[in-house]
Amino acid sequence: MSKTKAPINEEKFTISWKRLMIQGVIILLLGMLLALSSVTNSDAVILSARRFSLLPASGIFLLVLGIQECLEAFFAKVSRELHQNLQVGILDAVVGGLIILNISGEPQRLSLMIAAFLIVRGAVRVSLAQALKLPHATSLSLCGLVSIILGVLIYFEWPVNEAWFLAVSINVEIAFRGWAMLMFSLWVKRKNAVPE
Repeated sequence: MSKTKAPINEEKFTISWKRLMIQGVIILLLGMLLALSSVTNSDAVILSARRFSLLPASGIFLLVLGIQECLEAFFAKVSRELHQNLQVGILDAVVGGLIILNISGEPQRLSLMIAAFLIVRGAVRVSLAQALKLPHATSLSLCGLVSIILGVLIYFEWPVNEAWFLAVSINVEIAFRGWAMLMFSLWVKRKNAVPE
């Protein structure tokens, strides 16, 4: 007798909603702190990189988030979690690593990559929020749309093409990720509480 897979809306998740909520709060707060710091201290020097604002710190944080997602993918017990975490983790780790490796040049060299990253992450957030019918799907979709808009603004170099704006945009995306993780943790809690 073969087992049939339950639809995604009826499957239980193996991840702890409490751990997701704690991670979401930490990521949200750090993203907000880095975004505010990027605006208030636009000429910060990190890793001996001048004219990069807090972009190196943002790259390090993105790299750490990517590595953490990849590790979660390898320990996932459900293939859906493996694929989702691995895709997100690789994207974050590559973009974070490239930001760190390119701090010796001009910050504007990173504009196109950061714009593409923000557009992709925003589009994924909007589509997942709507497809999974997550709690507060409207607010998550708005967060995704803001990331897309920031990516488009960076692409068109408007209002500025400065490192501080690149750093603010990435850190806003990181803060939105924390918010999305909080909403996802509530969804997982609700899905896992439904009796089979």
